[in-house]
Amino acid sequence: MKTVSEKNVSKGIRILQIIVGIIAIALSIAVIINPGFGIEILVFLLSITLFVVGIERVSIGFLPYITKSSTRISNIVLGGLAIALAIIVIAFPIFTIGLLVTLLALGLLFIGIARIVHGVIDKQTSKWSRVLLVGVGVLSIGISLMVFINPLLGIFILTFMLAVNLLIIGIESIVHGVSGKRNIATSASTSTN
Repeated sequence: MKTVSEKNVSKGIRILQIIVGIIAIALSIAVIINPGFGIEILVFLLSITLFVVGIERVSIGFLPYITKSSTRISNIVLGGLAIALAIIVIAFPIFTIGLLVTLLALGLLFIGIARIVHGVIDKQTSKWSRVLLVGVGVLSIGISLMVFINPLLGIFILTFMLAVNLLIIGIESIVHGVSGKRNIATSASTSTN
């Protein structure tokens, strides 16, 4: 049975989930309406992520219980590099966008090759599934080549993927908030206590 404070916390979390969901859906709509905004969000999120990871690595390098100097130095150096990359991402957003588009194209190319190889080699999978794998692989390679030829297509794909992800996250968060269901990870951690 829940106590009054647990009910208040649960209600607060549900309200927060709904608010986060509404914000995510609003950002998704903003990205769909103005794709340039989506690219700015991607650059901002990348820089923040690199900065936070960098600070975390540097702080781990200074923890007193880490006695091995090579571990300490590698954490500090990697953290410093991550912070430097965060600064570069903010200072040179056009370069960052080009890098993201290139990584997208390379990722699609490798995924396409992997799908084709899997579809051709895997004899245990059904024939229609293998044909589908090869088809998806060819499509991935085709999109990859189009992104290499026309980087604006890559920017469009990146912003579209961001918008769809934000929309899904927003809907999921609102559903969790309205239904009162907790994430599996949260439920598992509280049930073990």
